[in-house]
Amino acid sequence: MTQSVLNRADRGEPVDVAVLRTTEPEPVSELDAATHARHIRLWWAWLAGALVFCGGQMFTDATSPAGGYLAFAMPVLFSAGIVAGVVLNRPKPRGPWLLLASAGLVMVGGFTLWMAGASTVAFAVFLAVYPLEAAALLLIVRGASWRRDRAGLLDTAMICVGLGLACWLLVIAPLIRLGDALPGADMLTALFPFGDVLLVGVLVRFFTSRGQRNASFWQMSASVLLQTVTHMATLVPLIFAVGVPDLQPVTSFAAFLMAGAAIHPSMRILTGRPLRPVTEMSPRRVLLVNLACMAAPALLLAQGFLQNGNVDWKAAGIGCMMLFALVSLRMVDLVGQVQDKARQLDAVAHIDALTTLPNRRAWDLELYRRIAAARRHGNAVVVAIIDLDHFKRYNDEHGHQGGDELLTVAAAAWRTQVRPEDLLARYGGEEFGAILDHARLADADRVIERLQSVTPLGQTFSAGAAQWDGSETAEELVARADAALYAAKRAGRNRLYVSSTR
Repeated sequence: MTQSVLNRADRGEPVDVAVLRTTEPEPVSELDAATHARHIRLWWAWLAGALVFCGGQMFTDATSPAGGYLAFAMPVLFSAGIVAGVVLNRPKPRGPWLLLASAGLVMVGGFTLWMAGASTVAFAVFLAVYPLEAAALLLIVRGASWRRDRAGLLDTAMICVGLGLACWLLVIAPLIRLGDALPGADMLTALFPFGDVLLVGVLVRFFTSRGQRNASFWQMSASVLLQTVTHMATLVPLIFAVGVPDLQPVTSFAAFLMAGAAIHPSMRILTGRPLRPVTEMSPRRVLLVNLACMAAPALLLAQGFLQNGNVDWKAAGIGCMMLFALVSLRMVDLVGQVQDKARQLDAVAHIDALTTLPNRRAWDLELYRRIAAARRHGNAVVVAIIDLDHFKRYNDEHGHQGGDELLTVAAAAWRTQVRPEDLLARYGGEEFGAILDHARLADADRVIERLQSVTPLGQTFSAGAAQWDGSETAEELVARADAALYAAKRAGRNRLYVSSTR
């Protein structure tokens, strides 16, 4: 129903505005005002509960049994809040939100393993939460489509590689050198910053495209930012031997914000409208990508100066190779876009917009080419000029739209009656031209007869044809065909006249 109404509107047919409005998808806030208001109240209640929970964590010793219970309860509440939001708001599709909710259950599994003493397996499970959450967030905003926005994904990848290299040199490598000083003496702790880089990449992806900037979106963005900052801050004491306050309440609040994004009614719109690619390169985006690409050599130089030439050349080399590969892909994508635009412009320059036949420019170029080929190989070429009879009178009686329809329908009908190697073009106004390759005047007579038999709406046309004499120019050949056309019109129209001599 919706598509048929829109198609009628696109064709210019009158459409009842009330019907058109009822077929448009309405925002969630307008579907049911009472339900929307109730969901907003639930959302506020959720945030209030989040503040109470996080306040309790602030005044509870994280190493105490109560602190342990609160830490264990947080991922459970995270998953429960997202599932509740899915049930309340019924987004389409629901899968990405449920995938996000499963991240909380994975965290619960990790805590269970940790308490059972399997710290190594628990760390691996905790690491799995990062790609799970990143994939869910990208699916929610539908921002992971390579076909839809290659440029945005490549720019995001370049920024992530630059951040990942900085993270390795400044955070992960120092952590690895600590060895036994890591929590639980587990080297997997050093890899957690890579997960934070992945989340930062998701955040960058959010802002390298256009899309819904509603309450749900901003909660998700704030949650990702808070998660990243608090996770990285917990590693600062291990590297620089400085004290950092317990940030677990902030981490919990970030999780509550993410679940609140699912409870807020705007999540339905966020899921239903995908990110749109940003075609122009803004100065900020260019600067960000350039800074990411310069991260590897800049960090290499900084290490060389500060550490007396002792540099991590392996990491820098791998980072440079990855960045160069991504830059090459970006260049290929840009060149492809330019080529696509060039092809589109070429099509616009050589195609008649109304009939979709080749236009006068294409006709002239093709005629010159075919005459040059005929001169080299001795081929026969025939040119025919076709003029719809009494077109001005038809226009006056049926209006310009009726005249346009006649031209369009006639062009479509005639196109089916010429050979693939022949060229049928709109010459100008109600005139059309045909170039018949490897043909003589007798062949032109048969082609014109076929065209006359399918001319639509009870109309007729007059035509003039001329065969290339082996030496004349394209202009002279067309002039002879044009003279034959006018002779056909003077003779009473609805006929073909041919010019056999110059």
